Amino acid sequence: MNVALIGFGKAGRALFETLAVNQYTRSIHVYDPAIDFNIDPIISRNENFVFHDSTIDMDSSFDLVVVATPDHLHKEYILKAISLGISCFVEKPLITSKVDLTEVINAIDLNPGAKITTNLILRASPLFVEIRKMFLDGAFGSNVFIEGKYLYGRWEKLVNGWRGTADYSVILGGLIHLVDLVCFVSNEYNYDCKIDFQRLTNKLPSDVKDFGSIVLTSPNIGVAHLATSFSTPVDHRRDLAIYGDSGWVEVRGAEVRTGGNLAGLNLEKLPAKSISKGDLLSAFIYDMNNEGAVEYLYPSKNEMIQVLKLCLGL
Repeated sequence: MNVALIGFGKAGRALFETLAVNQYTRSIHVYDPAIDFNIDPIISRNENFVFHDSTIDMDSSFDLVVVATPDHLHKEYILKAISLGISCFVEKPLITSKVDLTEVINAIDLNPGAKITTNLILRASPLFVEIRKMFLDGAFGSNVFIEGKYLYGRWEKLVNGWRGTADYSVILGGLIHLVDLVCFVSNEYNYDCKIDFQRLTNKLPSDVKDFGSIVLTSPNIGVAHLATSFSTPVDHRRDLAIYGDSGWVEVRGAEVRTGGNLAGLNLEKLPAKSISKGDLLSAFIYDMNNEGAVEYLYPSKNEMIQVLKLCLGL
């Protein structure tokens, strides 16, 4: 496979590490106008890895485009890749507005052969994969109450980076992970949804809403209350608890507690994070080359779109 990686910041470098060792990858062209050429000499001498300090002039010679730019730049690369029939793996969130989502959906409909997904990486966690199996086996019992918190604790990124704009969404930028987890674990993507944004901190910049919440309800699943705070000075952490009338689990960062049907199953020994940033990328590439092998792991087109609609209040 010939791969274009667009963006070589923290996320881009992590995804490059996955691409560099993938058995299906033949060449990687990395594009970033602000690229730091302080690259491992062993990597830079590999003739299969080409680094460009420019934007990409995309053409159909690529089999896969991996987009790891700032969020608001995703759409232009997605639309170009899909129009050329190139499969696309995009850092979350896929897009940042209702208008952008409509454009991407239309492009997908016109080019159904192009595969596309987004890096909602928590669903690659061994812990949540196991919780999903138990949920679908009925271990929690009747309809459940789900409570989730996404605590970012990195206010400096809003002060110094591209996130510090009035239209930045802490739901799309963070809480989307927990929205996707609720959908993934329950295998349900059709929820009634209520969204709220608030300004809680006096820190600058003053026009960013630092708190967001979503309430999801389904007659088949129950109720989920999910919230995110970007201004609390805590470690970057994701908490998710599921309470049913037959079993419950609480995940608070790396700590796991269970009860009822889930007690004594050693869930605390399973990682609450993915093994690497590129786990879903590896699954996506494998599925591109072995059709239908692992599609459950990464979001399908429909799952990805439904999660975005929930996060946008559609």
